[in-house]
Amino acid sequence: MGFIIRYVKIALFGATGLLGWAVGQAVRRRRHELLPFSGGGSEDLKAIGKVESLPIEDDERLTRTLFDKWPDAIVNCSAISSPASVDLDPSGSFRVNVTATARLAEIAAHLGARFIHLSTDMVFDGRESPYRSTDLPNPLSEYGRQKLEAEKKVLAATDENLVVLRITLLNGNSPGGNRSPHERILNGLAEGSPPTLFEDEFRQPCSSDNVADAILELIERPNLNGLFHWAGADEISRYELGLRILERFGFEPGRISRASLAEKTKNAGERPSRLTFELNPLAGKLKTRPASLEEQLDGLMVPDRLYGWYRENADDPSRYVPRF
Repeated sequence: MGFIIRYVKIALFGATGLLGWAVGQAVRRRRHELLPFSGGGSEDLKAIGKVESLPIEDDERLTRTLFDKWPDAIVNCSAISSPASVDLDPSGSFRVNVTATARLAEIAAHLGARFIHLSTDMVFDGRESPYRSTDLPNPLSEYGRQKLEAEKKVLAATDENLVVLRITLLNGNSPGGNRSPHERILNGLAEGSPPTLFEDEFRQPCSSDNVADAILELIERPNLNGLFHWAGADEISRYELGLRILERFGFEPGRISRASLAEKTKNAGERPSRLTFELNPLAGKLKTRPASLEEQLDGLMVPDRLYGWYRENADDPSRYVPRF
């Protein structure tokens, strides 16, 4: 028996980020009503339109706005997601990653709105991959600890109508052209600072578009609730991913360097070496399928502001045909 899809009002936080932008576009494609928010906002975000400035740590405005708009669903893609940024300002990051996230879950429960919260593979230590959603977390970094604390508070807010979705390394195209692995590699090459990537750090990358499709299906499937894992179909090292990105855009492999995570982090141990997910039971319940790495690479684009540089500097620019 199929599910009847009704068109709903969706409040989206973090709309100008890599994943948030993809979710916003998926909402538009499926003809739901989109209420996009981010800390800084945007007057005219490509493919979405105006994004209202609403920092989730502004509790008074957050509460007033959501009770005024009364959405049917709330998607939280907002976070301080760089571990280095969290280390620089742990208390400020905690306000966003934990305190404000918990408040958002409480508001959703009061509104009766479906709540989708995005978490991370960094809640695990990387020693027992692949991880099931029922496995015991053991974060090594402050970022991972904050995201785990947020998960606990979100799951405690209500026992129904919510999903905590842990995801992995994201591929995709961001509004600013500087957030995803391929964008960072291309920016590094353009700036004369090619990246060094670890050959013994393994991830299971997923695409922002594919995660967005999974999120929209979860919004439309209120029978699926709880903590789930989502990722791509393939495991790969950071260095090998870099090589595949270079190949996709027509650059020779010598453009990037390799290093060993084990040698670089002997004294710290704060960076998990292997983070992969067991995707069932969710993968067996959604129509959306985990994207293969080949599918993910095919969807990557050269940021508009780098296209001129790319045409002049790629070893084989014919490998990439821009999409307009």
